[in-house]
Amino acid sequence: MKKTAIAIAVALASFATITQATPKNNTWYTGIQSGLSHYDDTKYYGNNYQDNDGKTHKSQLGSSAFFGYQANPYLSFDVRYDWLGRMPNKGTKIHGSFQAQGVQLATKISYPIAPNVDVYTRLGSMAWHAESKQTNPTHPHMHSKTTNVSPLIGCGIEYEITKNWATHVDYQWTNNIGDAKTVGARPDNNLLSLGVTYRFGQDNIETIETPESSSVSENNHFTLKSDVLFNFNQTTLTSDGQKILDQLYNQLSNLDTKDASILVVGYSDRIGSNLYNQKLSEKRSQSVADYLIEKGVPADQITVRGSGKSNPISSHTCESINDRKSLMVCLAPDRRVEVEVKDIQDIIIPSSS
Repeated sequence: MKKTAIAIAVALASFATITQATPKNNTWYTGIQSGLSHYDDTKYYGNNYQDNDGKTHKSQLGSSAFFGYQANPYLSFDVRYDWLGRMPNKGTKIHGSFQAQGVQLATKISYPIAPNVDVYTRLGSMAWHAESKQTNPTHPHMHSKTTNVSPLIGCGIEYEITKNWATHVDYQWTNNIGDAKTVGARPDNNLLSLGVTYRFGQDNIETIETPESSSVSENNHFTLKSDVLFNFNQTTLTSDGQKILDQLYNQLSNLDTKDASILVVGYSDRIGSNLYNQKLSEKRSQSVADYLIEKGVPADQITVRGSGKSNPISSHTCESINDRKSLMVCLAPDRRVEVEVKDIQDIIIPSSS
């Protein structure tokens, strides 16, 4: 009888193989953050402004919105709008306020310290706008504005919740916001914020058209990338993983599989202990099998096996990589679930047109 193959293996192999903690290269992101803005060195030095004779409220609510470009897992660039807060000073004879806001450009350098966790630093400059108001015994109803540029530095820690969403704690210091000759003051600003980031383009799935038919042996082998099927160190299928298995099942439903046997084998990379990787590979292959059974594949036709870190297929160049995040990317091909379908009869693949 005529025996043909399923070309879906090519499509499955084309999916992204990046770990969840690593954003894709050449993608965009956006986010917001809010927290405590604190001004230091709040004295007045010129332009007839006088130091307050009462309490100065140095800590206020600050917030930011940003949009950025992720060049690679370690380097990104972003533009941000910062509201640094309005600092009122209320005294008996002297009272007024100082406020500042700005737009910044910064380079962000990240480094992984744990799965899904990065530390980072940001270096850049802020184009700020500062404004002072004051009433004092010699000059009532003063109001001045000025704009300039100051350097800034930031640091923080970021946790990837999903491939698209991350949360972070960020600290930022900006030097000398203001000008003594115009607004009277030039305080430094400290901004401690909690924020969220949304990353674009992390869930894109590429599809390749299935050819009408091709002739192969009766055993059909498919390799599914674990980094798409599962989140990092997880055994529950992701929504993308379910879509991939839906594609596989749709192809299998076109086959006469009543006499076929299906072997599902899970593999891991070499990072971690043998026992942990063995159990992880077993649970992942079982998740794939359970999903196919739920879709309608007979359970008695499926055999499940976990092979841990055995049979790696990654390049030998991975052996020289010491950085954990880069190593995880290099070893991505090893993290896989293979499906082998044996003894398929009368296989018909419909035209893709």
